This record gives sequence, C-alpha cells and structure tokens, in this order.
Amino acid sequence: MSDAVGLPAPTALLEEFSVEDVDEVVKSKLPEGAMIRSANAHGASFWTRTARLDVVLLDGSERAYFLKVAKDDVGKGMLTGEYESATLLHSFSPNGLPEPVAFGTYASDPNSHFYLCVFIDMALRIPDPAKFCAVLAEMHQNSMDHSPEGKYGFHVPTYQGNMPQNNSWTDTWEEYYVRGLKDFIKQEQAVQGRSEELEELLVPFFKKVVPRLLRPLEWGETKIKPCLLHGDIWYGNIAERTGTKEPIMFDPAAFWAHNEYELGSFRVPRYKLGRQWLEEYHKHFPVSEPQKDVHDRNLIYSIHTHFCASTLYPNDKSIRQQAIADIRYLVEKYPDGLDGYEGERPEEV
Repeated sequence: MSDAVGLPAPTALLEEFSVEDVDEVVKSKLPEGAMIRSANAHGASFWTRTARLDVVLLDGSERAYFLKVAKDDVGKGMLTGEYESATLLHSFSPNGLPEPVAFGTYASDPNSHFYLCVFIDMALRIPDPAKFCAVLAEMHQNSMDHSPEGKYGFHVPTYQGNMPQNNSWTDTWEEYYVRGLKDFIKQEQAVQGRSEELEELLVPFFKKVVPRLLRPLEWGETKIKPCLLHGDIWYGNIAERTGTKEPIMFDPAAFWAHNEYELGSFRVPRYKLGRQWLEEYHKHFPVSEPQKDVHDRNLIYSIHTHFCASTLYPNDKSIRQQAIADIRYLVEKYPDGLDGYEGERPEEV
C-alpha cells in the first residue's frame, strides 16, 4: 500500500559542550561525591542538545552518563515524557533501554530542562530482527496486567518528535486509538492544510473501518489487555550495544495500548524494518484474535505514522498521499463495517 519514502535519522550540528555547561541540578543527580571528568557533545537530535558525561566516582571507578537538554514548555514536556516513559519501560525490560536517572530544570536557567540516563556505548545500526523482536515482545508481555485499572493511555503526555500525544485514560482501546489518530490528523492539517479528499474518506473510516477492525479485539474470552509500548519504534530509535551486539531501544514515547500497535511502523518502508520483523515478533507474542484481521490491523496501526511524518517533514507532500491511499483501501474493503463481521460477537452488539 505504501511507497518507500526515505526519512533521515536525527542529525544536527553538535554544539560545543563542556563541564562548565553542566548545571548544578544535573550534578546533584549524580552519585554522591562524583566528579565530572569531561563533558562532550555526543549523538544527534532534532530538538535537543545532547552530551556524554564521563564521571569519576568516590571509589575511583568511572561511569558515563547521557544528557539531553531542551528549551521551553515543549522541551520540558518532551523530556518529562521521555523520563516517565523510560522509567516505567526499564522496569519491564532492564536490558532493553538505558537506565533513566533523572529529569529536572536547570537552576541557572529555568527555561532549560534535562533528562539524564546511564550512557550505553552503542553502534547506530539496525539490530538483528530476531534478537530485537524477542526483547520487544518480552517487554510487552512483562507489562501486561500492570496498566492502572486496565485502562489505555499514560499518566503524562508523551511526544512523537515534538508532536504531543494526548494520553488521557480511556476504558477501551478503540476510544484511545480514535482520539489519538484524530489528534495527529489535526496537527498534520495545521501544517499541510486541509484536504477534501482526506476528509471525505475519514467519515467512513471512523464510522465503519475502525469499529470493524478494533472492536472485536475487546470481545469475549480473548479480549486484549493493555501493554506498555515504547511508542516510537523506527530505525532512528534502535541500535546494537557495542561489543555484545544486543539490541537496545531509546527515545521512548510510551503509553498503554494494544501490543500490535507497536508494530505499525514495521510495514512502512521509510522506517527500514519490514515483514520479517512482524514474523519474528509473533514467534514470541501470538497474534490477537480475530487472527484473520492481523494484516489489516497492522495497516490501520501504521496510518498514524504517515500523519506524524507529514507533520514533521512538511516539504514532503507524498506522505499524506500514502495515508490517503491506505485509508481508501480499508474503506473500500470494509464498506459494511461491523455489519460485515462474520465472527462470533456478544449478544448485545
């Protein structure tokens, strides 16, 4: 359904960074008595300054930390969301993400905010699909049954790039999905302008397609349970640990959701993953019922990525067309919505 569109990994001119740039609040979050030996710009980001801090501990041993700094309210929201996401995700997958340390605001500049985590030496290449998908599936499975009151959402907003996600709690997965996608579409239209073609397709999409593909997930004994997702899996947010080549993920934008939603980016060529990743994942986490819908669920779960990318890359007009093509395909395939569902359903439906 989607044509390949290459999107760059985060790149930015690295600003100089030195020990003098490390605020006292950041220093207070390091182990007691630690001394910063060096602080150097490290990595790349669209919206933050990033640095590696090399620290000497009281016992003479050395440890490295990774620091992100962002400005203004959006920057504060981004880093708050990342810290809260990483803290909870790390509890379910201690080896899957760098260990978070702290979030805070500079004492020297109340408009500067930071996220601090343990530094992981990593090779920025796509990890082995089998290894990565095993780690991802285990994280999802470990988190199941831990969502507050079995709800969908998250306790703070998180961000896709610099796009906020409304993570207010919902009782059903369908409600969370619809609200989130509508919000991304609204943000995309603010950048790209309105599209009559898109708006016409969205009426049957939300009225017919979404209930047909998502509502049966919450019926009967096979009803799905929320899992905690990383929330932004693509080649720019995954890597290999140097030496061991074990997979690592970073820059999370977490929320509680249907686990298969995490896999929407796997089918989109610009994210450089692919069908093999889906197959590897489902070796560890079985396909949800109804299984016959899995491919179209994966398609519907990929659509938000087009609106995010279309917002973040406003000069690429082809990305919206991919979204329109995918939505049109689903609208044409499911004109009857739930009335066309042939499986078992609760009596009240």
